[in-house]
Amino acid sequence: MKHSSQTFKKRKSISYTIARYVFAGTVVILVIILGLNYTSSKKHMTSVILEKAQHQAEEFAGNINQVFASAQRIPTVMASQLNQMEDWSSQDLSRMLESMLMENPDVFGATIAFEPGMYKGMPQMAPYAYREDSVVKSTLLFEGGNNYFMEDWYIIPVQLQEPYWSDPYYETSAGQEDVLMITYSVPFFTQRDGKRVVAGVTTVDISLLWINNLMESLAVYQTGYGFLITNSGRYVYHPDQRLRMNETTFSAMDDWIVSNKDLSTAEADTIRNQQFNVYRKMLAGESGLFMDSFMFPDWEEKAWFAYVPIRANQWSLALIYPRDEALAEVRSLNTILILVGLFSLFVLFGFVFIVTRVLTLPIVKLTRYTKSVAESGDYTRNVPELSSNDEIGELANSFSVMMHEIDQAQKTLEDRVKERTAQLVEAQDLLVQSEKMASLGQLTAGVAHEIKNPLNFINNFSELSVDLTKELKEALTPVAMNENDKSYVNEILGDLSMNAEKILEHGKRADSIVKGMLLHSRGKSGEFQLTDINNMLTEDIALGYHGMRAQDNSFNITIEEDLAKDLPQISVVPQDLSRVFLNMINNACYSVKDAGPSKPSGWIPTLRVSSRKAGNFLEVRIRDNGKGISPENIKKIFDPFFTTKPAGKGTGLGLSLSYDIVVKVHGGQIQVESTPGEYAEFIVIIPIKQ
Repeated sequence: MKHSSQTFKKRKSISYTIARYVFAGTVVILVIILGLNYTSSKKHMTSVILEKAQHQAEEFAGNINQVFASAQRIPTVMASQLNQMEDWSSQDLSRMLESMLMENPDVFGATIAFEPGMYKGMPQMAPYAYREDSVVKSTLLFEGGNNYFMEDWYIIPVQLQEPYWSDPYYETSAGQEDVLMITYSVPFFTQRDGKRVVAGVTTVDISLLWINNLMESLAVYQTGYGFLITNSGRYVYHPDQRLRMNETTFSAMDDWIVSNKDLSTAEADTIRNQQFNVYRKMLAGESGLFMDSFMFPDWEEKAWFAYVPIRANQWSLALIYPRDEALAEVRSLNTILILVGLFSLFVLFGFVFIVTRVLTLPIVKLTRYTKSVAESGDYTRNVPELSSNDEIGELANSFSVMMHEIDQAQKTLEDRVKERTAQLVEAQDLLVQSEKMASLGQLTAGVAHEIKNPLNFINNFSELSVDLTKELKEALTPVAMNENDKSYVNEILGDLSMNAEKILEHGKRADSIVKGMLLHSRGKSGEFQLTDINNMLTEDIALGYHGMRAQDNSFNITIEEDLAKDLPQISVVPQDLSRVFLNMINNACYSVKDAGPSKPSGWIPTLRVSSRKAGNFLEVRIRDNGKGISPENIKKIFDPFFTTKPAGKGTGLGLSLSYDIVVKVHGGQIQVESTPGEYAEFIVIIPIKQ
């Protein structure tokens, strides 16, 4: 029968469609992966950079603070010596100053300035020692000129009667010009009419040229920089020399806002408030990070701002990190990944298209054949021969059979009905088998329960038989008999004892098998039980110690137990919690063993285990004095497969499983305290459930 002809629309090939879908799916996956990679990389890099910024700022601030702190001690010592001197000689004072300068190369100059009339009735006396071309010289301050009593470095410490750091200034005396200095003054005292009065002030002058050198050595990418301000906000150092000693942070920011006409009023107020807030924190002696700063004076270039105080004189140091430069490496890496991904996509598209084209060629031939049959209605046409031996070849054979045996369709249908019926019968058999297995499980539980009673008799009587044979052997010892009979009786008794022991051994093994069958049939394991934690710890300590001794008989350790006697029994899964304690004890033993060669002579390896009740919680501490754990490793110590042991010594799963047992199963906590090279202590906290 010839079918009416139909119009077949031209469709795109299967190979093109498959390649297109694979390409589209791969693009989506690639975009997601690149997005997640960039986000996580940026977040991680930002965290690393901010940590580096804070560390670098603290390091430079520490260097500056160390110099100022060292300088503070010098006039303090001189003032203490002057307080104890009853008679002041100008030669002694000059020698004291010159000796101090020779011993302290960071100090430019020093003076001892007396109150009017305090030095031999003279109206003023201020010997001053200073450096000139690596030579220490002496002079008198304001000799023949104005007095020094109205200078800030003198009058303020006298009035306050306490040490004082002056503001930075340019030195013009003693033949010096354009040298930025700072002075630290300490008052000294004497007794007049039974009263303690200010006798004068001792000072040191410190050149700040070294600060410029130190700050210029800062490496903050290419355009980043640092600046240093006094406790009043004045710039001591800034890359822009026009700001040094001329502007404060507040005045410089106000001038910049006024000069930037493009900023709206809201933007200007936001910038001023944010920056002034940070500057106020700096003047208050705080440290921290400001995330929304910019590369002053370029508003468009964003930056991170790390600030740290100089404790000695209440100054503050800030480092400015350019955000774009800091994250350039992440962007560059992401760009490379995008280019590689795009190239890989086009290669993948071509490869998939070619492969699918080859694989779908038999389908194309078969499609043409079915199309011709549909148009002609001639079912006698032979199916084209296909070299394919896979599913497509089978499909062609099926078409051939269908074309040549279409008249047997009814018979084929009946065969399929029989086949489906057989499958249903098979499924029914499987259901029956499943029911039989369930019944068998119940039967197993019943049989195990019934076997357990006679098995208990076997174990009990076999154990009793062992004792009876021993008693019989002891009872026959005084009985007189010849050696042959005695040897024969002892041999029989030995055999009986050995047989009874074997019966007991295998009976206990059978008993454990029966218990396992009962547990399996009940479907229960790891149940909470009331448990004595102190007994558990004592057993685990013994197991851990003897286990290490079994591996290395030279191993030894001092064990200190501080177990609270008032601990109640608490509800835990004993086998799981014991596993946690044993793992920590084993780790402690390994740590002290591994740390032994690096410890000094006389060091005693020690394991300390303590327990106590803390409110509604039980606290167990396991401490060793081994090599400790670094802060970096503490962050990862509970991660699966993380281990600090050499390859083959640890799996990295012990503490991960311990964490799950304590936190997830028992609702507790695990804390770690450690000082590298000194000790490590694990603290297990479990809620008390009666």
